[in-house]
Amino acid sequence: MKPLDAGELVAIASSALATAFAQPTKGPTPASEGPPCTLGCSSCCYLPVNVTVPEVVHALKAALTAGDVIALGDRIASASDQTRGLDGSDRLRARVACPLLDTQGSCTIYDARPAYCRAYNARSSRDACDRLIGPSKGLADPNAVVVADPAPFDCAFAAQARIDRDLEHAGAESPHLDLTHALALLYAEPSTYKKWLQGHVDDWVRSW
Repeated sequence: MKPLDAGELVAIASSALATAFAQPTKGPTPASEGPPCTLGCSSCCYLPVNVTVPEVVHALKAALTAGDVIALGDRIASASDQTRGLDGSDRLRARVACPLLDTQGSCTIYDARPAYCRAYNARSSRDACDRLIGPSKGLADPNAVVVADPAPFDCAFAAQARIDRDLEHAGAESPHLDLTHALALLYAEPSTYKKWLQGHVDDWVRSW
């Protein structure tokens, strides 16, 4: 079977994301103390993100057309270096932002963002999110409670399940990766996705 190329992977990701998130949800969890997420709120963008190979190829392609390519590479490499080897709790305390954010805290690839970037949400106040992530390195509050709508997470699961099936039908493996580390490797060597589709993935790149 002919190996998938980058364009085909982008198409797989785009189709799965559009289909999974096209259906209206049943509505948010009962409102808590504040409004839902708004433009410029990027607390979730300090969390690790689980992605499939098509999603990270799609994300990097969009990022490479969104601005300064050299600065993008520097941000990706720095974020990967700072978070390599950290578990979820340590990563929160490190407070390293997604390298795909701009200086205003907005996503530079919003329309191409991966499934779980779309799923992260909050019905709590901005303060609750800030306390969970921490206003600066080392100051995250593990007891902070953020109320979220579960429906977008169901959509994200459905999107990735469809991607997994599409890759399986194409005779490819479908490892799940950490977005930041996968971006770093793919930026440095654009053909890296070919090895991933064959199941060759270093442990530190796999989604924890």
